[in-house]
Amino acid sequence: MQQVTTKIFAAMLWTLASAASLVTAMPHMALAQSGAQSGAQPEVSRADLIRLLGRLHQDGEVRADLSALGFAGEKLDLATQHAADMLRDPVIAGYIADRVLAVRDGGRVPIARAQGLLWSVIDQGLGHLPLRDLRYYYLVEQTVLGGMPVPVCGRAVSGKLAPDRMAEETARVAARLNVEGLRNYYRIQLHAAQLGASRGPARMTQERAARAEAMIFDVLTRYIAARPDGAAVMSSFANLDKASNRDACLAGRVFLEAVLTLEGRDLNEALIQLSTP
Repeated sequence: MQQVTTKIFAAMLWTLASAASLVTAMPHMALAQSGAQSGAQPEVSRADLIRLLGRLHQDGEVRADLSALGFAGEKLDLATQHAADMLRDPVIAGYIADRVLAVRDGGRVPIARAQGLLWSVIDQGLGHLPLRDLRYYYLVEQTVLGGMPVPVCGRAVSGKLAPDRMAEETARVAARLNVEGLRNYYRIQLHAAQLGASRGPARMTQERAARAEAMIFDVLTRYIAARPDGAAVMSSFANLDKASNRDACLAGRVFLEAVLTLEGRDLNEALIQLSTP
């Protein structure tokens, strides 16, 4: 189920969906702008890319896309400002610029990952968050998964939903969060991105990860056994790629419910393990 949580939260940066599609084109855009100003074709620099990132939110497309996905009023303002905060943050922008340049220079950064850099940097920072924020983040994931139509939810859980569709469907649910919930989520998201950009992904030793996985398996097994449909749910987990959308969706929702029954250090270890790329 680690892939489920990773896929869901890799798409949770809905405010930057428009910008993400521009990431791999950034060197060419920055080069064109620089060349237009100087009349030459200079090598695009890290500073050029950071400046371009800082301007991406200004063209109105991000706000228009958010509006089309259901954001309105104060929530639309919050989401648009969050996009600006993310793109103008020097640590986050520097991280993205470095990865884009690695793509240009033949570095080992796949194009597909480059297009999702604005999302993956948050993933990398989740494991560094304090428990209060990490728990809240997963509560939002639970809300999002619970708010998705069952066919969409099932494909998301089983890994069959395309990333762009995941981002769109996630955004439609997220637009229905209350203002304070959205504001708190954005605060946590920005912090996670900063931590991911500055520290890289959180790592657990093999022994610690094994203990966390065993604890997750134990709580999940006990939680499912207490359900009247426990046998069917366990069967869905065992054959997730073959499960119907309805069964896969239920399995994903039950998984999150079970993990979030943990408390204190146990919950912290479980969520860090789920957040490890």
